[in-house]
Amino acid sequence: MRKFLLCLFTLCFLLNSAFPLYSQEAGFEMLQKSMLDMQKSMQQLQQTIAQQNEIIQKQQIQINAIETKTAVTIPMPGSTPVMPGGMANRQLDGRWNPEIGVVADIVGNWDSPGNEDAEGRDRVSARELELVLGSAVDPYSRLDATIAFSDFEEASLEEAYYTHYGLPLGVTGRLGKFKPHLGKALQMHRDSLDTVDQPLVIQRYFGVEGYNKAGVDLTKNLDLGLPVSQQVSVGLLEGGNGEDGTLFNESRRHPALYAHLKNYFDVTPESGLELGMSYLTGSSDTDMTFGTHILGGDATYIWRYADQRHFKFQAETFAGTRHENIGDESVDPDTGASSFPEVDDSRGFWGSYILADWRFSPRWAVGTRFDHVSLIRTLDLVDSDGPDVGWAAYLTFYQSEFARWRLQVNQRNVTVGNNEYEALVQGTFAIGEHKHKLT
Repeated sequence: MRKFLLCLFTLCFLLNSAFPLYSQEAGFEMLQKSMLDMQKSMQQLQQTIAQQNEIIQKQQIQINAIETKTAVTIPMPGSTPVMPGGMANRQLDGRWNPEIGVVADIVGNWDSPGNEDAEGRDRVSARELELVLGSAVDPYSRLDATIAFSDFEEASLEEAYYTHYGLPLGVTGRLGKFKPHLGKALQMHRDSLDTVDQPLVIQRYFGVEGYNKAGVDLTKNLDLGLPVSQQVSVGLLEGGNGEDGTLFNESRRHPALYAHLKNYFDVTPESGLELGMSYLTGSSDTDMTFGTHILGGDATYIWRYADQRHFKFQAETFAGTRHENIGDESVDPDTGASSFPEVDDSRGFWGSYILADWRFSPRWAVGTRFDHVSLIRTLDLVDSDGPDVGWAAYLTFYQSEFARWRLQVNQRNVTVGNNEYEALVQGTFAIGEHKHKLT
């Protein structure tokens, strides 16, 4: 019995020693397997991070290409051109495609009975579709062009001009066909106006679509140490008027000269005042090269009292003289040739408008405009002394940055023809790159 018990205790002791050893070895194997799994997971995570970094680098290259296309660093005269992204030389690849935009101006016009059935009246028309192109040429310059199409007019080149930055003394120059830095409304495209149409003073003197001519001009920002931002522009333009304009002779051979001074200062942190002065001279209907002289003044006050809410008051006036030979027609009895006696007419003329625009919500604005224009005396208006007087009221809905709707009512008492009453509905829509925002 004692031998049996001794054998039993010995067997238990051996079993007790063997099982812990087996348990430790099994636990070690499980731990080793877990570590191998973690190592594989770390390797997969590193590969994923490397792939994400590669994608981010490619996206950053694309972003740099876009920024390079639109933002060009203008070097000082005499310095080496520096392109964004560290590129010293222009590369001719897909990143240098031009900015392209399209702006459609759809207008419905309902006129009062008895008026002349002119273009675009009593119908809904695509008054204008602008194809806008532009891009940096190199670190020093830029090229812009605007081609206009209409469903009742032939296609025309509105603008095509080259801008050179960083000329000596910090001057910027333009060469080509453009809207001059003259006055306030004359510088704007119709899709950037607060109203459907141009003010009467612009339509009667310069043209129904404004004034854009081929030529050259120079612009410089002045730094006189004053709390006022100042800019001066001078230019030489070809002769002639815009469509239905009466200011100059229609001959393009006699040039026009202009000068403009713009001043801006903050009245309060929320409001600012811009004041401008303009001078323009050109040929009249005589052989005199500079027979027409006109002075202009403009003032624009904007109070931004809340986000996307403002009140704007704008006024502009033009006054001038025009020397021309007018009189009754006479016929030479010997040759049969007709002529007009030389009568130097220096009678002055002037026109102005006042506009008030209230953006009372981010999407809605209401406004009014008053026009007063004395017509320029021509052969057709020798005995006419009355002015054209007009009034307009409008309501604008800003659907987005790229779509806008406007309802406008016009009433005009005109010197020539019947008094006019108009109801206008305008839709303006932009796609692509467009430098004249609709908001």
